[in-house]
Amino acid sequence: MSGLIEPNLHPILVHFAYALSLTAVACYVLAAFSPVTGWRDTLRPAADWMLALGAIAIVLTIAAGFQAYYTVAHDTPSHAAMTTHRNWAVPSGIAILLLAVWRWTGRAKAAPGVFIAALIAASLALTVTAWWGGKIVYGYGLGVKSLPQVTGDGHDHDHGGSVATDGHVMDAMLEMVPEAGDHDSSDGHHDPVPTGHDNSDGHHSSVIGPVIASPPSGSAASVAEAFGEALRAGDAAAVGALFAPDAVIAEGGGAERSFEEYSGHHMPADMAYMAAVAFDLKDRTVIESGDMATVISQSEISGTFKGEPVHRQSMETMVLKRDNGAWKITHIHWSSAPITDTHEH
Repeated sequence: MSGLIEPNLHPILVHFAYALSLTAVACYVLAAFSPVTGWRDTLRPAADWMLALGAIAIVLTIAAGFQAYYTVAHDTPSHAAMTTHRNWAVPSGIAILLLAVWRWTGRAKAAPGVFIAALIAASLALTVTAWWGGKIVYGYGLGVKSLPQVTGDGHDHDHGGSVATDGHVMDAMLEMVPEAGDHDSSDGHHDPVPTGHDNSDGHHSSVIGPVIASPPSGSAASVAEAFGEALRAGDAAAVGALFAPDAVIAEGGGAERSFEEYSGHHMPADMAYMAAVAFDLKDRTVIESGDMATVISQSEISGTFKGEPVHRQSMETMVLKRDNGAWKITHIHWSSAPITDTHEH
């Protein structure tokens, strides 16, 4: 089933549960207040059937929801949102089920006012449940895969003033990697050492000065620099060799949870962007403890991408782990912001 519908059937079933329940409420209310006898006679049985079918859909939806709750990959904030969604779903769903049973046993008579009031309250709770369901999908991206890489003309568009390419939000990822060792000097904004993504030894945690020497080979900082160089060169094999298989690449409020996922989605767009603009490394901090290291790089990006001027500041945080003497990237997080006349640093 995972190859047909991912991650499960919950997103499909929930629409039937919600639509049938809310439509049943509307029909009961109309039947209760309609001055036309024919409408009352028609709407009452229709509402009974919709509520009964909605109750069946609720049972299936809750079952699929629990399956999603325990299988969909998520982090701590999204888990809290999922739990809130569950805590609204179960009582509101049970309430509608009980009301459906009550109504079905007394369907020969008109629906009493207390029943309609209780059903309205349960439907309002179900609406809150639905809102939280949308929140965990659109707010936290649970169960949602990135769009595939667009080829050809694509659909470039702007997201809040940031440059986007092939469905990839540049605001957080494309401005990335300050590491490209030879960050273009073509824009005329580089200092004499455009390669400089690093501190001189890659092993101290102080802030690097404006002119940053190339890091020694094999250091954590050299991996950050090599990563940028490989992206700029479009060398997927070289990029992959620097990553741990289960690395997490985070940007724009979302995450790709393996190098395989990253390479199949955002990496080609990142390569195109890196090749088009110039990164001027402003400073780099390396914090190393045993076999773990964090490389924090701050850069200024300038140039033109797809006909649009680019002038941004970016921050990259890279976490590495030493494995058999070699540093491997286990996590990267990028963020950036436009540089304006009143915001430059």
